Amino acid sequence: MNSNRRWIRILCAGLLGAAMAAAQSGQKPPARVFYVPKPIQPTPYEAPMKPFVRLADLKAKHAGQANWSELVVLDHNNRAEVISAAPGTKVPRHLHSDAPEYWVVQQGKIRFEVEDPPGNFQTFEASQGDLILAPERHLHSLEVIGNEPAIRYQVTLPDTTTIYETKPGTPLKGEVYTPVTLSIGDNPDEVPDEGKPRRVFFTIDELQKEHAGRRAWADLAIRKNRAHANVICGYAGDRKRPQGDLGHYHTDFAEMWVVMRGRQSFEIEGMDTFVASMGDMVYAPAKRWHQPEPAGEGMSCRLAMTPYPAGNHLYQPK
Repeated sequence: MNSNRRWIRILCAGLLGAAMAAAQSGQKPPARVFYVPKPIQPTPYEAPMKPFVRLADLKAKHAGQANWSELVVLDHNNRAEVISAAPGTKVPRHLHSDAPEYWVVQQGKIRFEVEDPPGNFQTFEASQGDLILAPERHLHSLEVIGNEPAIRYQVTLPDTTTIYETKPGTPLKGEVYTPVTLSIGDNPDEVPDEGKPRRVFFTIDELQKEHAGRRAWADLAIRKNRAHANVICGYAGDRKRPQGDLGHYHTDFAEMWVVMRGRQSFEIEGMDTFVASMGDMVYAPAKRWHQPEPAGEGMSCRLAMTPYPAGNHLYQPK
């Protein structure tokens, strides 16, 4: 019996050592097959989520209005709104104590101010297709500039509270503004950025320069405790997907996208394939197979958003 235990300890130590060596070398462990319960009927969409929201449809719905907003995602991990604001509109400096906030500009021009690094403010003039990030605990503000209303896709956590630098004039009914102190600046327990340079402003043109000569590329834009987003670009003609490939799905969270340039084709389990254009928004609930791809002519880019810095993807076994 003691001999058997000794061999078990040796075997376990060997397996652990091999796993640690693979992790240190950056190698992924061999793929293993597991079994996960999955609904026979695809997970239903719950309001306000829809598979596909065309920006053009929202603009038509609010024709003649400069100021409007539409809640398009409200699930366990995300609150996403499409917000239109007239020229000169300002959102004063504020922060979120435990939630990052980010935006994709869908129309017009917006001047963003983001405190990064702590104590210093960077200012960016963002146009259609640009991405801006305000990390948690960092002050930020925005102002619509130019001569036309600006539309932005705004994402944060579902239950976050806005905390202002200066006491606003009138609180909401049933609330009162209370002076407080709290931790600001970098979260000491934030996830690492995988060696990427620290950035809070992303434009497709600048990212393309960093990937010069490549027709397909992806760039990590957001990697925070409760937010993750990749800019993914490519050409439809270069895609060679194996027949029967369903893509992937996630067991515990949804995935959402904004088309940042060109057009994208989406296959979501239980739905016919559809094509989204620049500024359009797409949502796939947990446990639904999905597969986005470039479509049309020219380079196409999407922002793929999930709530975890390294959320799991479930694929078909090879």
